[in-house]
Amino acid sequence: MIEIDGSHGEGGGQILRTSISLSAVINEPVRITNIRAGRPNPGLAPSHVTSIEAVAEVADAEVDNLFPGSKEIVFKPGQLLGGEFEFDVGTAGSISLVLQSCLLPALMSNGRTRIVVKGGTDVRWSPPIDYMRLVHLQILKKFGAACEIEIKSRGFYPEGGGEVSLEASPIGHLQGVNLDNRGKVLAVEGIAYAQNLPDHVVTRMKHSAIKRLLDFKEVSVDSDLRGGRSTGAGIVLAAYCENAVLGESVLGARGVKSETLGEGCAENLLETLESNATVDEHMLDQILPYMAVADGTSTIMTEEVTGHADTNLWVIERILGDLFTVEKKGKLVQVTKD
Repeated sequence: MIEIDGSHGEGGGQILRTSISLSAVINEPVRITNIRAGRPNPGLAPSHVTSIEAVAEVADAEVDNLFPGSKEIVFKPGQLLGGEFEFDVGTAGSISLVLQSCLLPALMSNGRTRIVVKGGTDVRWSPPIDYMRLVHLQILKKFGAACEIEIKSRGFYPEGGGEVSLEASPIGHLQGVNLDNRGKVLAVEGIAYAQNLPDHVVTRMKHSAIKRLLDFKEVSVDSDLRGGRSTGAGIVLAAYCENAVLGESVLGARGVKSETLGEGCAENLLETLESNATVDEHMLDQILPYMAVADGTSTIMTEEVTGHADTNLWVIERILGDLFTVEKKGKLVQVTKD
């Protein structure tokens, strides 16, 4: 059985998500100890429990000691057969993090997988669901994956109320990707969204972002204004390049002007593009498990190897062996799976 120390490095939920996802793919049981040991409230939070339950359903797995506060679990995967699943994170727990946990096993399943998750679509400390849609899934296409996300309703903190469905076609194996040069920016796309707020909130976010992106010929930012159980706003932007997709997002907060949100998101994207990295800092740790299981060599360029990414590399090494080389290339860092 594979042993993972949940307190290593960042010591957060990413260790859990990567461990059980890879365990399901290689069909090897894993024991995770010292879960979130260094956090103010150590052990599993309710949102972590839901993510583990979701992967367990997709992987037909047995899980020991799965309850809020648990500091050790054993995950014993079964067969990846595909199917239809529905999960409720509760209140505004992150839908994106549940989907991240399930996505790689779903792609490696023997049949088509449809997952419906209820909870928070746009909450702090997790990727907005539109980042998953506009950036994460678009990068997965480069590995040969075919996935679609539908946002049925949005959920903000603290009430939640969001609902998202994801469909993933079985792929059998992923193909390696070479993202050593992002190439020219072909287009910038995005979405400015709000719920239970005046129309002008979205309009101001959208126009302030576009003003900062006028140097690009193709710029398109959609508007999404809805009613729902919770209240909030945000913006997600994605730069589609010849050989890469880079994204940024900003979530609204009380007292922050719409123009500040739009301009800030655009500025962050411009800074990422100026670095010539081929993955943004948010996608860096998310892409590593896909690189690890893909056939052949995969290469990405990043501004730096963040603490989250470094921890993820350690988890992958514990489960799959030492696959990656990391070396400085001028102002960038190259991460290669041999």
